[in-house]
Amino acid sequence: MNALELERVSAFYGSSQVLQELSMRAEQGKVVCLLGLNGMGKTTTLRAIMGLVDRTEGSITLNGAPVFGRTHRRARLGVTLVPEDRKVFASLTVQENMSVAMHSTGKQNDFTIDDATSLFPRLQERLDQKAGTLSGGEQQMLVVARAMLANPYYILLDEPTEGLAPEYVDAIKTAIDAARERNIGIILVEQSLPLALAVGDQFYVVENGQIIFSQDRDTVMKNPAGLEKMLTVE
Repeated sequence: MNALELERVSAFYGSSQVLQELSMRAEQGKVVCLLGLNGMGKTTTLRAIMGLVDRTEGSITLNGAPVFGRTHRRARLGVTLVPEDRKVFASLTVQENMSVAMHSTGKQNDFTIDDATSLFPRLQERLDQKAGTLSGGEQQMLVVARAMLANPYYILLDEPTEGLAPEYVDAIKTAIDAARERNIGIILVEQSLPLALAVGDQFYVVENGQIIFSQDRDTVMKNPAGLEKMLTVE
């Protein structure tokens, strides 16, 4: 089965080691939730996949092929990162932001701008508006839409709902479900356990740069309080 796999990956910023031989697997068309307290290595895991740390050790593979090289090369392999800081092309319109991200694979179920505006009607209303003038929630919808328009194998979402009003959280959840329906894999770093439980197929908890918990949805849903306890500061 197609998968994005990390095998005993260690990651470094300078001489500081953040990930400690971390191993995890994300299957295509599934939502993997990467959970944990702040500063434990969740964002660094996504950055390591994209080649945005100073050094990595271990193995990262995409559908059996090694993932290496600069970030743009990894993106062309079919992995897209939506970072925490909502980077839009501020001087371009919403329409232009989406157009520059579009990549067609030639498949019938490729995600299109019409699909994006159906998922995010607020973007339809603002197609001619400069992206830099959008609200924070609207910008987040735009960066998620852009990632889907790249039609990748995998989307890495780093805290996509942080600070958003409930209506925007619902829109992001709908987008995650739509991506899964098109066989796009998702690795979701998320502080909101309710959202993770609503969309997740597989759950990992990171602590001090290592995976300390790994369970599938059926197992987690039998005792969600156990997972919640692991993510609570006492």
